[in-house]
Amino acid sequence: YDPHSWLDPVSFSAQLNLVMMQMALTFPDGADVFSENADAYNLELTQLHLNFEGAFGEQGTCATSGVDKTIVANHNAYSYISVRYGVDIMTVHGLDPEGEPSPAEVSEVVEHIKEEGITTLYVEEYTDQTAVQSIVEETDVDIQILYTMEMAPSDSDDDYLSMMNKNIQNMISGIGC
Repeated sequence: YDPHSWLDPVSFSAQLNLVMMQMALTFPDGADVFSENADAYNLELTQLHLNFEGAFGEQGTCATSGVDKTIVANHNAYSYISVRYGVDIMTVHGLDPEGEPSPAEVSEVVEHIKEEGITTLYVEEYTDQTAVQSIVEETDVDIQILYTMEMAPSDSDDDYLSMMNKNIQNMISGIGC
């Protein structure tokens, strides 16, 4: 089970609406403001979804360029993005980003990277990269960041939307489309 549903902007929009409705029930005097704020943020989430679609959807830049939309990440936090936008994701280890991958897991990932010609390994901002260092050494992949928003960003100017747009750009760059 992947709990990272907020990484899919469509799912996050549904969550936003549930929170807004509950807040309006709990604090009826603020219902109009909650609704206006939710509507405004939903417009931004819709644009984020369109950004993902524009890159990874069936008619997106990556799909139409014929590039394989496969990424390798250290942690299985991206299944909602995978399902929504058709990005294939292979992970070094499961849902625990701090877990130590087994030799068999590392070997499988290294083989996949070499077979598919993958050039980028994605890790989270605060991941200890020593766990993936052997993969980097064996495959000469670059490392890029994918944000999960599990912790506050190191750049205090970042928010959900800016980090998700950085994710899109980092994925496009790493995939090469």
